[in-house]
Amino acid sequence: MDSYAERAETYLRLLAEAALRPAADGQATQIRRAADVLVEAGALTEPLATRILADLYLALQVRGRHEVFTPGARLRRLATARGMPGMPGMPGQVSQPGRWRLLGVGQPASGSRLTSLLLLDDRALATATLCFSPSAGTFEPDVPALAGLTATDNLGTVYRLGFTDGAWAGSTWTGTVLLTPAVPAAATRLDITGPNGPLLRAEIIAAPPGSAVPGPAPREVTESPGERLLTRRAEGMLAALALGSKDILGLSKSGLAELARTLEAAGLLSPFSSAPARLAALSQLLGLPLEGPASEVPARWIEVVTHYGRRRRPAPVTGTAAIGAILPEIDGARLAIAGLSSGGAGSFLHLVVHGLAPLPRRRQPGVSWNTMLSIWAMDDAGGWHLGAVEDVSPVGAAAGVLRLTLLPPLCRETASLTIEAVGTGQRVTADLPVRW
Repeated sequence: MDSYAERAETYLRLLAEAALRPAADGQATQIRRAADVLVEAGALTEPLATRILADLYLALQVRGRHEVFTPGARLRRLATARGMPGMPGMPGQVSQPGRWRLLGVGQPASGSRLTSLLLLDDRALATATLCFSPSAGTFEPDVPALAGLTATDNLGTVYRLGFTDGAWAGSTWTGTVLLTPAVPAAATRLDITGPNGPLLRAEIIAAPPGSAVPGPAPREVTESPGERLLTRRAEGMLAALALGSKDILGLSKSGLAELARTLEAAGLLSPFSSAPARLAALSQLLGLPLEGPASEVPARWIEVVTHYGRRRRPAPVTGTAAIGAILPEIDGARLAIAGLSSGGAGSFLHLVVHGLAPLPRRRQPGVSWNTMLSIWAMDDAGGWHLGAVEDVSPVGAAAGVLRLTLLPPLCRETASLTIEAVGTGQRVTADLPVRW
């Protein structure tokens, strides 16, 4: 990755030097676009790109050039990023947490339930379904129903409760429950009580099967930064299609050509790479004025396009599933699957992360929390589902819960999921049991 970073920095500095020539009027905007691409590809850090552009701005001002851009917005974005947790590949910015642990939870036949408890340093969390009495009235995201809940264990510990990334379906709430402090190892029962009486009783048991670090160690990513960027663009387009966003037509023939030229010139994309043709072929399937060989489109992309191209689609399965697992680290970031929920609004995978941060970039449909992390899930029938970030909820200085919409949703109770997580330099694949 260091060689890619050197190439990207050298390329941007050479562009800046060329822009200082008298005959180079109007190139400053092109350099800014190139800087955006290099940062988005993960080959150039935002602080370094901002510094190069700020130096160029000052040099153009000294020369009396008036076509100059102003880097003020970028500087403000950088100031905001300084308060964010560190990104993978940027060591020294995030303190490492203690050892994460998982506890199993006995599941009732019906009603309210918790999935596996994930124990962090100072708190615990679990995906939960909480069923309230319909006679309590209309339920909305901010009603006092959740605020009136209390939690205790069999040892007498009283917990502060927090609720994140949740959604209501009638009188039922599904989301992530946070408990502070962390549940002690000696606890065997957890009770959640509301103003109208007991709401949930969960028996705490040993860690569920498959909750240890599963599968082989992370492997190195073979894609170049340019190929990875084009793949992430494609995933953003698939998410936009699935979520019905009008921004899906955000790629033109000239735009793709400029993007590929920038990546190739910066040494981040081989001129023989099939990634541009793959993205063009997907764009053609989505109705964009681009052309590419259909054979280049991966089968998993075709599955997403086919599902959302139907006039009638099968309804998502309804239920909450325990799928707790702590994954191997990727690029220095820690990941854990907290649970799975599904219903009329879709299927959602709840992912706990530590050491990832939102890039200070413009938001894309389905990639609102741009982590440079790609998540796919394959069900036990071989069907692929793209994990698109719908919501992020901070749960600590450098940790957060990502609610990933599975596209397409699960339409039946799968017995297992193969999770494929790809970062900037590493990838991991884990086969996990799903317990509904």
